[in-house]
Amino acid sequence: MRTLWTLLLGCTLAMGVAQSDDYTLDTGDVLTVTVLRHEQFSGEFTVPPSGRVVFPGVGELEVRGVTLNRLSETLRAHLSKRLRDPEVFVSLKQARPLLVFVEGQVNRPGAYPIQPGWRVAEAIAAAEGLKILPERTVATLIRGEQTLLVDLPALLHRGDQRTNYPIQPGDLLSIQQKPAIRVAVVGEVKKPGNYDLDAGTRAMQAVAQAEGVTEFASLKRAFIDRQGTIIPFDLYRATVQGDTSESANPALQDGDVIVVPQNLQRYAIVGQVLRAGYYPIPEGKPFLLSDAIAQAGGMTPRAITSNITILRMEGDTLQKLRVPYQQFLKRGNLQGNPPIREGDVIYLAEANRIELNQILTAITILNIADRLGWVR
Repeated sequence: MRTLWTLLLGCTLAMGVAQSDDYTLDTGDVLTVTVLRHEQFSGEFTVPPSGRVVFPGVGELEVRGVTLNRLSETLRAHLSKRLRDPEVFVSLKQARPLLVFVEGQVNRPGAYPIQPGWRVAEAIAAAEGLKILPERTVATLIRGEQTLLVDLPALLHRGDQRTNYPIQPGDLLSIQQKPAIRVAVVGEVKKPGNYDLDAGTRAMQAVAQAEGVTEFASLKRAFIDRQGTIIPFDLYRATVQGDTSESANPALQDGDVIVVPQNLQRYAIVGQVLRAGYYPIPEGKPFLLSDAIAQAGGMTPRAITSNITILRMEGDTLQKLRVPYQQFLKRGNLQGNPPIREGDVIYLAEANRIELNQILTAITILNIADRLGWVR
């Protein structure tokens, strides 16, 4: 009788390590099985990663997720086939560590003992942080059959706590790199170069990565070179009109080269402006006479604004248009600020000086005509 009480006391003391009625077994738990008067069926057993333990006289049993009381009853039922009224006691000698598992794009993947109050951010810190930028990650917290998405850019950059979930024992925090493609953006963009982008990125987003187009870009003539296949797309429709269709803003593939060509539409401006010369007509918005004058650095103090002359080819005929620009300046009359077309020559005369037809010699006219495509 004394021996029986001694055994029961030993079992009771061993059960003091985090043992409770609802404690369920899992990998790493160390069990003590005591079968009174039958030591050959007793022993200590560690739950392996498979969750299955071989018990003497019983065989292999699945113990993962099973409570201590339930396992005692199962062993008693099996041993009853060999023993009369066996007395079986199962206790927890050593509880498994309460771990969170962190894998993927962290500096030290592994299993970490959970500390009180831990959330996703603390688990990442324990793994010594991310190896890549948060924007390049896909993070999930896997808890049994449940998968929770974690928004790492929001959490780590903006302090958004909505997906900073509390950590529970056995959680797996998986941080993987997003599928990526590499594309080149060349031509009339502010920062040409190679860019690593998320799979599924569209052309407009790649141009934005290159810091947008220059003032000389031809938005409507952009194209993608895909291993020798030319795919046109309309950046004007995508950026100005908000068109999200495939033709205006196609999805990119690895190795694509985006080409934004130079805008070949030109006009000339001469006379009383600070920087006379040839200029592109920007795409994406109406380009007016006031825009052309501003692009040329503005007028000089000697410029005549009552009438500005525009030379324009209409078919085979050279037209001379007189524009009352002063009415636009003083009264906002839009007739005094017409749109500029490709090939226009704008002339601002100087007060009290000779007229345009005396300034523009035949040689100058032919030179401008050739530069603007009037002569073929």
